[in-house]
Amino acid sequence: MTHRERIQATLKGNPVDRSAIGLWHHFPGRDDSARGLADATVTFQRLYDLDLVKLMPTGMYPAIDYGVEVKLSNDHIGTTRFVSGPIHAPSDWARLPTVSPDRGILAREVEAVALVRKALGRDAVVVQTIFSPITIAAKIAGSADPVVEAAEEHEPLLTTALQRIADDVVAFGRACVEAGADGFFLATQLAGRSALPGGMYRHLGIPYDLRVLEALRSRTWCTILHLHGSDPMFELADEYPVDAVNWHDRETAPALSAALSMTRRTLVAGINRNGAIAAGRPEEVTAEVHDAICQTGGRRLIVAPGCVIGYRTPAENLASARRAAEESHPA
Repeated sequence: MTHRERIQATLKGNPVDRSAIGLWHHFPGRDDSARGLADATVTFQRLYDLDLVKLMPTGMYPAIDYGVEVKLSNDHIGTTRFVSGPIHAPSDWARLPTVSPDRGILAREVEAVALVRKALGRDAVVVQTIFSPITIAAKIAGSADPVVEAAEEHEPLLTTALQRIADDVVAFGRACVEAGADGFFLATQLAGRSALPGGMYRHLGIPYDLRVLEALRSRTWCTILHLHGSDPMFELADEYPVDAVNWHDRETAPALSAALSMTRRTLVAGINRNGAIAAGRPEEVTAEVHDAICQTGGRRLIVAPGCVIGYRTPAENLASARRAAEESHPA
């Protein structure tokens, strides 16, 4: 099977020749230009020959054009972190600057998609990373606290901002599809059951996630929901119009074996980002991949990390994960 055929079959629950696999990490120092990120992504793909190619722009990218200043995090993840931003008072939610995929950081990330597609050709399954609108709001504000404060005391201002952010994500997503993306990796970092006060995500997260997903759905075929953190709202996998779900399966419930019966979506999971792949021996990585395939019988599974792995992850461990998928024989 080609990479595209294997991912398409996996998403449909059809038999595959082996388990599909995707691996990803950031490329600090190379992700500050479209060409740099594209070249790093293409080199990574040609080295490991993965079924899923996930674009890895710096995690703060969707907030920068709104007036957020960032700096390199200098940690093992290799992304950027908030320094300052435009939200100083609740009224600032109504004064966010206009952003567009035709300019600034968003245009840079659209160009990266086009460059990757041109280099890798049609068979590569390319997904762009996007974030839920309420997650972007937290990035713009520097944390979730100003978002919660606005939700509790100035909700009309916040909902107007969330509508605006959602529409901006849609515009960016459409531009990425035009540039060659097959779909998206929609990351929500606030859909853990303790991440926001009770009921807030259902009230102020879900409607705007759906606004984005429903607008992009007809033009994509490989969209993955990433539920970040502990105790995720796993039921969103079936509530959302997505093809697959990714979560920290080795760090929080549900385990892979349980998840298979909890959702009809494909599972994108199986590798502990902080486990063997980060600091273990290659044979331990192989065992973890084989365990993931065993838990699911290889059905509806794309072997992948539960979240981004460190950019210093040993090359031999990445290669071991890829070989383990190659050796698999799904039921």
